[in-house]
Amino acid sequence: MTDEIKAVGHKAGGLVIGIAAADAFNEFVPEGHRPGDLLPGAKSVVVAGNLGPTAGAWRCPDHRVMEITGYDFRENVAIHVMCDTIEQRYGHQAIQAGSLPTGGHQPPMSMMLAAVLSGLGTRSLAANIILNPEYGLLYYAALVTTLDLEPDHVLEDDVCPSRHCIQMYRKLGTTPCLASCPKDEGGCLEGSLDEDGRISYSYYDRERCTSRSMNFGIGSLQKSLVQITTEPDQDRRRSMIYSDFFTQSLSALCSYKESVAQCFECMRVCPVGMEHRRLK
Repeated sequence: MTDEIKAVGHKAGGLVIGIAAADAFNEFVPEGHRPGDLLPGAKSVVVAGNLGPTAGAWRCPDHRVMEITGYDFRENVAIHVMCDTIEQRYGHQAIQAGSLPTGGHQPPMSMMLAAVLSGLGTRSLAANIILNPEYGLLYYAALVTTLDLEPDHVLEDDVCPSRHCIQMYRKLGTTPCLASCPKDEGGCLEGSLDEDGRISYSYYDRERCTSRSMNFGIGSLQKSLVQITTEPDQDRRRSMIYSDFFTQSLSALCSYKESVAQCFECMRVCPVGMEHRRLK
């Protein structure tokens, strides 16, 4: 059953497929965010990952392309097809795990943790983004099911830092991702490696990153409203309301995708999976 369901997921668009036991989450997350909270009697979590934007989209200088288009739904299609297979062929319940925040920054279930527990990757210096050992940055989706499947093993070796990053850190005291957005220079990242080349400390300024990378959509509308409502000058306040930026922020809500941001600098320079992004 495990092999067949994985094959179905790969055929439907999952580049990588991993499985974790549902109770493996209990050690790391509080009640209300566990697989069994989403589906009573949950036994397994199946995770699908895929590349997000195309290699060409990564190089596009127009931020609007990354905001309103993308390929970061292929993993969701794989999850939908596997859910149908589990329910229709094996007679067990299955549900797609909620991955986008319904309040604040907390989603019903963490796709980052799901990817780690299913053996698809480990956390990185760059904002704790989960890196797959073969492809680097992937977008993840997951399903929760009452079907008892054979779980995969958590990766024994850390994907981050890579061998190249360790060498750079020992010579320069930084890595490609940390150098691309250093906290002391107004960026979002800071970190250090120990003598064995493993992550000993990492820092990520989420609010600063969100305010910069989410240039349109919900984030930009919130920023604009704060600026407009606190602007004392009536004429300037009016010009801000009718500005192109505020107009674009409003219109972007109609086609906004929270999973896509405009800033990929830390991942653009990451050597993990670079060969899959380097095309003619």
